Amino acid sequence: MSEKVSANEVTQREMIRIIGLFRKQGFKGNYLSFQHVVDEGATYFVVMGDENNGNQGLFKANLLTGEVAFQYMLDEDHVVSK
Repeated sequence: MSEKVSANEVTQREMIRIIGLFRKQGFKGNYLSFQHVVDEGATYFVVMGDENNGNQGLFKANLLTGEVAFQYMLDEDHVVSK
């Protein structure tokens, strides 16, 4: 069974691998959105939310290198397009 997606959509299999990467590095929270970074191979933008205080942060994750990098906190001045 093949999954047909557009260039920046993320498959369920990729989401599971990304969540595993975050958990392996000790991240906890709600995964709100996933977006493939076009032209960067196995790199993804992930929005995570803190269930305790509602804060949201944007992270960049690379499945090939196992790297997760915080980008910035999301607020009215910093949003992720849908």
